[in-house]
Amino acid sequence: MNERQRVRFPSTGVGPQQLEGELWMPDANAPSACVVVAHPHPQRGGSMDNNVVLALCDGLAAAGIASLRFNFRGVGQSQGTYGRGIDEVSDVLGALRFISEQQGISSGRVGLAGYSFGARVSLAAAVETPLVHALLCVAPPLSEPLPADKTPSCPFLVLVGDHDHVAAAGLDAYASCLPDRNCLHVVPGPDHFWLGFEPVLADAAKRFFTEALPPIQ
Repeated sequence: MNERQRVRFPSTGVGPQQLEGELWMPDANAPSACVVVAHPHPQRGGSMDNNVVLALCDGLAAAGIASLRFNFRGVGQSQGTYGRGIDEVSDVLGALRFISEQQGISSGRVGLAGYSFGARVSLAAAVETPLVHALLCVAPPLSEPLPADKTPSCPFLVLVGDHDHVAAAGLDAYASCLPDRNCLHVVPGPDHFWLGFEPVLADAAKRFFTEALPPIQ
């Protein structure tokens, strides 16, 4: 296909709500890995057209990895209303289910990425399904350690800028919220919005998911 295709799929929550997304598939002879990408806060202008979301998708395309970015309920042409970060977990699960069932996608090589609100929701979704084989979170808002039963078991990377307000209490305090400090990669320069640092995000997504979702031999 090697082109962007508008798609619609159901959330797994009550309804179910129909969500809109955009799927990019590489030209490939074998089934491809794919990563679902979740956007920032719906009530603060977040959508699948956010600069961080697009940068992550650019990195995935450079790696030859399919991507599905989508709008949470109540955003753009997605049905429903804002669910306070609770119902949105079902939206992520719906996206993961949809992509894992697509022809040309290797269901054992599905990853998840999210930014800010989308990262926090992705963290919650990743522990509810075996479909997630790698998780990348950009600037997830964390104020206390993740409970043991809410910790992803797959390869897990957190990116945060050293000028980001989510780490206002200090990077050591922020790192202490994670199950393993080695999960955290601090990038010099960016604040929460990553303006001007999109190439850094693209490269990070390319490198992380290439390693975490290798071709099946």
